[in-house]
Amino acid sequence: MSQTRVFPRRFVLRAAAGTAVATMMANSGSAVASLAGQQWQLTREPGGARHLKVGWDEWAVPTVSAKDEFDVTYGVGYVQARTNAREILDIYGRARGGAAALWGPDYLAEDEFTIQLGLHTKTDLWTRAQKPKTLARVRAFCEGFNAACSENAELGGDRREILPVTPRDIIAHLLRASTRFTTLDSQGLAFSPDQFTNTVGSNGWAVSGGRSTTGHAMLVINPHLVWRGYQRFFEMRTRHPGRDFHGVTLLGLPWQQMGYSPAVGWGHTVNPVPNMSVYDLNLSGNRYLYNGRQRRLKVTEHRVEVRGAEPVTVVERHSVHGPVVTAPDGTDVAVRIAGVLHHPATSALESWWRLSFATSVQELFKVHDGAPLPLFNMIAADAHGSIGALYCGTPPVRAHGDFDDSKRRLPGDDPKWLWRRVHQASRMPRVINPESGWVQNCNETPWLYTDPPLPAEDWPSAIAPSVDQVDDFRPIASRRWLKAQKKISPEQLLGLKFSKRALLADVVLDELLAAATGETDLEDAVQVLTAWDRQANQDSEGYVLFYLWSMQNLSGIGDKTLFRCAAEPGGLPTGLADPAAAVATLRDAKAILLGTGAPLDASVGQVVSLGDGPDAIPGMGAPAWWAS
Repeated sequence: MSQTRVFPRRFVLRAAAGTAVATMMANSGSAVASLAGQQWQLTREPGGARHLKVGWDEWAVPTVSAKDEFDVTYGVGYVQARTNAREILDIYGRARGGAAALWGPDYLAEDEFTIQLGLHTKTDLWTRAQKPKTLARVRAFCEGFNAACSENAELGGDRREILPVTPRDIIAHLLRASTRFTTLDSQGLAFSPDQFTNTVGSNGWAVSGGRSTTGHAMLVINPHLVWRGYQRFFEMRTRHPGRDFHGVTLLGLPWQQMGYSPAVGWGHTVNPVPNMSVYDLNLSGNRYLYNGRQRRLKVTEHRVEVRGAEPVTVVERHSVHGPVVTAPDGTDVAVRIAGVLHHPATSALESWWRLSFATSVQELFKVHDGAPLPLFNMIAADAHGSIGALYCGTPPVRAHGDFDDSKRRLPGDDPKWLWRRVHQASRMPRVINPESGWVQNCNETPWLYTDPPLPAEDWPSAIAPSVDQVDDFRPIASRRWLKAQKKISPEQLLGLKFSKRALLADVVLDELLAAATGETDLEDAVQVLTAWDRQANQDSEGYVLFYLWSMQNLSGIGDKTLFRCAAEPGGLPTGLADPAAAVATLRDAKAILLGTGAPLDASVGQVVSLGDGPDAIPGMGAPAWWAS
């Protein structure tokens, strides 16, 4: 029997067969909201002999029920088209690689990305690799999507040129999303850091039945995706004999990528699996040196039509390493991407389907081992009270070097750096039912899934960063809190996500204030920060000043030079390395804030809001790198 309890900010705690799962309500917008409470009866053609039901709950989340998996997936395609047709067609158009011809120059960069990485060819490979039953389900999804768009000529708006959608569109979208996640490149080794680079992530927590106040396992997934483009979720429940699953999928995909059944639930966080290797080629024209001799790039020119502009020639180049791209600094480099372009995890879509039939955490992990995902951590719990964490993916087997070599350009002329194999999924780090009674991940290394940390030496080298490389406060705050609790209630666990405590302030603020005391021009700033509650709530006066100070020290936070040291690997720093320099940046932060016209004690709710006008909601929260 399911129970639903409403929590703030559209989070719902759902208890299914004893497993508490917190999920984020994904289906937003006025058009979707108007569907709340409706009940639909659909007939699937041809013949009109197959029927399915769609019920929309108070949150405008659909439940699609039918006699078999194909009718259910047809219904998923139908409801996604009814609610998000234009957004999905836009996604599919980008994945096809011909969006500029349809929609103009703004889409040219997307087409260039597709061409330069050879995604057209890889999409064909991924499509051919799908099992017949997988493609049959995907085809049913397309039928439902196309049927909805045929019934209503307004669905899709100015993106209807994409219709009809085919299974290749769905596979292309999955491949493109996987490629985008694995080419997030904050260092600019090969790709320009895009607007999503520093926002992609998630928090995930699971507590065992023995550690929970309810006696049942608990699971919370807190996605940090940006809620647009390829990072937008769609939430749904799907039911047919033998399967009952509630969860979310990236918009435009046919079944859930995380969620829960009556038996088991799981969530994903982005993991630092080193799938992408970048090679410095030192090109001379279209020739490069490899293993002591000159080689010629494989070069193909593509004519790209651009609506409203002249056609553009885009050159696709490949070395022995992989696709060749021009990095932000103008250097031509080759990229080799495990699990996506090289030794691709083409079973990923089917893997998510099979995961939904698992009856335990152990079975979840066994499914992944047989049909691996290209990336992501998996945080899981089941109705037996068990929990677990798994480092998904098949990273390259490196004969030389360590994890840091995935963070630099490798010498492309030396064959010792060209990996040719990937690790087996079954050899990836994992933990099931640790003595601590909890697992967690906040995008950091898998060695910190639980306490004590996992022994990194038990797994292949170079697949993940070491504990002392963790530079994010989220996992530190998460682990510290979990270790301190004797028993954990559902409300407490969900509260871990909603905490607005500024952990950075606990580390540096006392020393900053002590160093700034006596500076006449900073007396008011010291007063504001002394009175501040060290929270990032809507009404936490002083938050914005501290936030601006932290932004002036962003590079020092990232490379840890702002701090003296950490007491232990993966632990909190102990304070400021240079208090005088910190005072100088406080002076800068004060000037910036006053220059905006905001008061010195401004709270986040005074300067940030969700929406405009009388219905605007005051903002709250803080960047992940300095708040708990």
